[in-house]
Order: sequence, then structure tokens, then C-alpha cells
Amino acid sequence: MDADRRGSLRTPILADDEARASGSEAREHEVHKAAGPCSDKALRVILCLQFLEVSAFYGVYLNLIVYLQDVLHGDSASNVTAVNSWAGVSYLMPLLGAAVADSYWGKCKTVLIGLCISVVGMAMVTMSATLPSLRPPPCSPGVYCAPATLSQDLVFFSGIYLCGIGIGASKAVFISFAAEQFDDDDDKNTSGREAKASYFSWYYAVANVAMLTAGTLLVWVEDKVSWGLGYGICASFVAVAVVCLAATAPMYRMVPPAGSPMKGVLQVLVAFSRKVNLTVPEDATELYEEDGVKNPLLHPLHERLHHTEQFRCLDKAAIVTAEDLEDGDLNRAWRLCTVTQVEELKTLLRLIPIWLTSAIYFVANTQAQTTFVQQGTKTDSHIAGGAASVPAASLTSIETVLVAAYVTLYNRAVAPSVAFTPLQLMGLGHATAAGAVAVAACTEARRLRMAGGQEAAQMGI
Repeated sequence: MDADRRGSLRTPILADDEARASGSEAREHEVHKAAGPCSDKALRVILCLQFLEVSAFYGVYLNLIVYLQDVLHGDSASNVTAVNSWAGVSYLMPLLGAAVADSYWGKCKTVLIGLCISVVGMAMVTMSATLPSLRPPPCSPGVYCAPATLSQDLVFFSGIYLCGIGIGASKAVFISFAAEQFDDDDDKNTSGREAKASYFSWYYAVANVAMLTAGTLLVWVEDKVSWGLGYGICASFVAVAVVCLAATAPMYRMVPPAGSPMKGVLQVLVAFSRKVNLTVPEDATELYEEDGVKNPLLHPLHERLHHTEQFRCLDKAAIVTAEDLEDGDLNRAWRLCTVTQVEELKTLLRLIPIWLTSAIYFVANTQAQTTFVQQGTKTDSHIAGGAASVPAASLTSIETVLVAAYVTLYNRAVAPSVAFTPLQLMGLGHATAAGAVAVAACTEARRLRMAGGQEAAQMGI
């Protein structure tokens, strides 16, 4: 296709796109108007909300396997399945929460509604652990324990799933909501980017402190004082977070929803399927792009993505045809896509191998929250000559402490002299996770030998 012919094809599209560009500029003005400068007070409030939300979530999660075993009297296999299923739902909900926030509600409203759902779930869990009619009667070790009835299971699992759905849906949105509070979109605004980097160091530090708090104080209250009190504290944390977020909403920088990026991905796939028989032009400039228009799906103020040569077959979705020039065609977005939309899909495809290999880590990580805790309940938990005992779920706190120590050691001692790439670090982490599971298997084999011996000795925690 020669240059004159390309120009005649692109002119009607670009003329139609002038209105779209004008709308984008108007929306950008709306973003600047609504997204005023965020105060330091608002940023500190977000850190406090992060602490409350993470503490409440892990206050339920870390000790969940113990509650199912000791209170609801479930068997080991079904308990592990129940915890893994609940964790899977909780960690998938950020996808739904992000889609709703980007397309309809906006981030602040999505977080607020998610936390409100969590409050209802936490209240149900607290009632289940407090009211005798909502849990089986307690029993002594070594005797038959009546399992929970269907109605008792229904109340408890409804509560934890509401909790997981609410907090899970708000989890990913919350971190992007915090990112919106910084005005770092201008390339010259280096101070904004530095402030954001510093802030997120504090953000993750607060998250680790919250996990450590849940794995020590909240777990200890649940095990040694009262399950109802422990879960009640978790519920109060989420309730306080809801009240604080609602009360401080006017001080935040709000960015209106711009639509889900996943819609653009689907449009590329549909457009590609319609043009699968076309030939990709050698000159990438022949592909369709809205030059000079910001991309509201990636971020209202971010520039377009540049064309890459990988997965070139997907470029067919951006080929301009005569059919694409029909005026007033509302379905054109599903037949002709921009280069930026195609590049977004290419980026997702490049991430798939990383996502798949991450299964190695998560297989090991789920063992830490389930099987390892079960093992801890079968060991002698006393330390310091019997002066104190360690709750089994507190074993997970060791992981949090070691991760913090490792990150500090790596950044100060290793990174300045040896520059590992992110993929190399991930591979090292996967290998370490596999080794940890192997060590855990050997430890469990030894524990079983000790428990089955003539003296039936317990391994120390």
C-alpha cells in the first residue's frame, strides 16, 4: 500500500478520532481537576488502612487450619482443601476488583465496598466462634469429636468467603489507589517518582509489620485466650478501616474510571480473528495508531506503547482495511485496534511463562499456611524450658522475619557488587522454595518416626 493510498484510508479515521482525542483531552482535564495534590496526611492514613486490612486478613488466614482442626473437628485432608480453596478465591478476587474499579466504581469506592463486605464476613466468623450453637461442642484429645453440622459449617464458611471476597477484591485496587496519590506522570517530575518509590518502601514495610502482628499477637489471642476475641479484633480492624476511609475520602486524589484494559485485550483477539488471513505489512507505520492521544486504559496520562517485532501475527488487528472506513460504525473498535492495544496483549503473553513458573513458589507457600501449621500442632510447642509455648500458626512469622532480613542483606551486601536480573532472582527463589519443601518432607518423616517409636516422643517445635 503506497503512502498516498494509506493517507486516503487514514484520513476519515483520524477525522473521527479528533472527537475521540478531544474527549481524551477533556477527560485528562477532568483528571487534573479531580486529582489535586494529595496531602501527606492522606498518605499516612493509607498506610494505617493498609496495616488494618492486612492484619485482619492474615489474622484469619494464618490460624484458619487450626480452627478447622481444633474447633470444627475436620479431618486433615479436608481442612487443607478448604483452606487452599478459600485462599485461591481470595487471591483471584483482585482480578474482579480491578475490573470493577477500572470500569465502573473507581478505586476508592471499590475499596470501600470491598471492606464493607469483609466487615459482614468478619462478623459472621466472630459469631461462629463465639456462640456455642454455631460450633460443635469441645472435646478432649484422643476421644471422638463430633464434627460441625451443615448449618454450623454454612455460617462459618459463608463468613470467611465474604471476608476473602471483600478483602481480596480491594487488595490490588488499594495499592493502585495509593499510587494515584502521586503526581509523577510528567517526565520532568523526578521528585514525584522518588517520593512514590520511597512511599512504597514504607507501604510494603507496613504490610510486613501487619503480617508479623497477625502471626504473633492475633494468633496468640486466638489460641491462648479466645477464638471469638481474636476474630472480633480482626473484625474491629476492618470496621475501623471502613470508617476511616469513608471519613477521609475528600482528602484523596480521585481518578475517574477509564475502562478495563481487559476489554482492549478482547478487542484485539476479536479483530485478529477477523483479519487472520491478511498479511502483516513490513512497515509498522502502516498499522493503525491514534497519534498524540493519551491512553486512558493504561493510565490517563501515559503515552502510547511503541511497536515491537515479537508476536507480529497479532499486528493484523491493527491493519486498516476498506471496511474499517465505514462512518458511524459502532463496532469498529472490535474490528480495528491500535498498536498500543496490540502491544498490551503482547505484554501479557510475555508474562505467561513467568506466571506459570510461579506455581512452584505458590505450591511451597501454601504448605507454609496449611501442612506446616498442622505439623506444628503435633509438636511440643514449649520453649525456654517450658516457660512459654509458641502457637503453631506463629511459625509463619519466621518467614516474614527472614524475608525482611534477606531483602536488607541483599540490598546492602549483594546488590552493589553482583547485579542479578529480576528473572535470575525469581529462578533462585523458585529453587530455594523447592529445596524448602524437600527439607520439610525430611522433617516430617523424622517426626513420624519419633511419634511412632516405642517412647512416642514429640519433636520440639
